[in-house]
Amino acid sequence: MAEMTNYRLILDELDRTLAQVRNNEAEAFLGQVVKANQVFVAGKGRSGFVANSFAMRLNQLGKYAHVIGESTTPAITKEDLFVVISGSGSTEHLRILAEKAKSVGAEVVLLTTSPNSDIGKLASAVIELPAGTKYDAEGSSQPLGSLFEQASQILLDSIVLNLMSELNVDEETMQQNHANLE
Repeated sequence: MAEMTNYRLILDELDRTLAQVRNNEAEAFLGQVVKANQVFVAGKGRSGFVANSFAMRLNQLGKYAHVIGESTTPAITKEDLFVVISGSGSTEHLRILAEKAKSVGAEVVLLTTSPNSDIGKLASAVIELPAGTKYDAEGSSQPLGSLFEQASQILLDSIVLNLMSELNVDEETMQQNHANLE
């Protein structure tokens, strides 16, 4: 059996990538989440799974959070925040959603490797995660967009830790907000 060492490569890549996130971008995002009446999230593929997990944690924090495309998703308004997770920043369906959110006055935040992308140009804020994407074999030894997706997950989980403090929510409260019909 092969020695299990690839996790070191992954951890090193994540460390290099997340160390390059600009603190002012992360702090501004934290403030936008706190201020938002509701938070809407979207991503495609594995980025969509990351978006879903962030919405879950936001709900456990007591924030109203919704995954775009679910049948119970309400209308977005100018008091809301739309978080898009897209490595390329150019996924057509997500661009159309960002345009719609912006047209009603909602703030749009993009997590991406490409801040000057089509969605990046629409967004009110961009958090750049300098990682390889499925279109770019450079930047990571991992296949496709794995590094971007992993870095997005860890960045958002670290934002959740900040939100716990900012919103004065402890883990016990989050456990009480955890789904109980599973």
